[in-house]
Amino acid sequence: MVQKSRIRVGAVSFLNTKPLIYPLLNKEIETDIALSVDVPSRVAGLLSRGELEVGLIPTVEYFRANPSDTPYCILPDISIASHRRVRSIQLFSRVPVHEIRRIALDTNSRSSVALLKILLAEKYQISPAFTPCAPTVIPSTALQNRQDPPFEAVLLIGDAALRHLGSTEYSLDLGEVWYTFTGLPFVYACWVARQEVDLGDLPRVLLEAKARGMAQIPEIARIEAKKLGLPERLCLAYLQDSIKYDLNEDAIAGMELFYKYAAKNDLAPPGRSISFYVD
Repeated sequence: MVQKSRIRVGAVSFLNTKPLIYPLLNKEIETDIALSVDVPSRVAGLLSRGELEVGLIPTVEYFRANPSDTPYCILPDISIASHRRVRSIQLFSRVPVHEIRRIALDTNSRSSVALLKILLAEKYQISPAFTPCAPTVIPSTALQNRQDPPFEAVLLIGDAALRHLGSTEYSLDLGEVWYTFTGLPFVYACWVARQEVDLGDLPRVLLEAKARGMAQIPEIARIEAKKLGLPERLCLAYLQDSIKYDLNEDAIAGMELFYKYAAKNDLAPPGRSISFYVD
């Protein structure tokens, strides 16, 4: 086992992670970790390259990890999930879903892109083309301007999706569509560790941070709403009602089904399973 004096921990910088890391960012919990925040795709890359020991990474990146390199394990009882409507994973469109031929994808996300491709293939049975776009794109403007190449829909995640709710004639909430399709929660991200690392009391610290942060959601919503320029009531409803932070049996079943579909659609390699950290 490799022991480092300061465990490097990376978390996603979106609003939905704040209840998991707020007490750590504010130094409310005494701990000797080096915490950094970034977009999901970058946190996953840092963990893969060994520049982090633990990361709050997209679920699909756990299944895509190369076990012959450094196996990953999931820390139990914590996730970012939704049981129905999620609000922050939106496909904005100017046409009904069956008329979509090309979709612009927010490059910050990987699990959400995989989820979209799975739902399009398995539920709607369509296979549109994809093109990347910046998370700063304004869906209502971009879809009216008929880009070159043109696209009929835009996938946005996180704070950007919240900022544009209801801005286009058609939209799909991917958390809601997944739940309707499967009857299971969708897990967007969880704490993942490189298995060679001695985590010490980090699992306990992260559980304590989760408990404290969830108790502070009204305060978090008030502060973050001002930073993001979003209505406080939207941030509060989002953190209290849309996002779930447990990793229970139903959530794990949702992860397993997501992996099954991901492997089937060549979005993750075959033969992977969920492995949890054991102290």
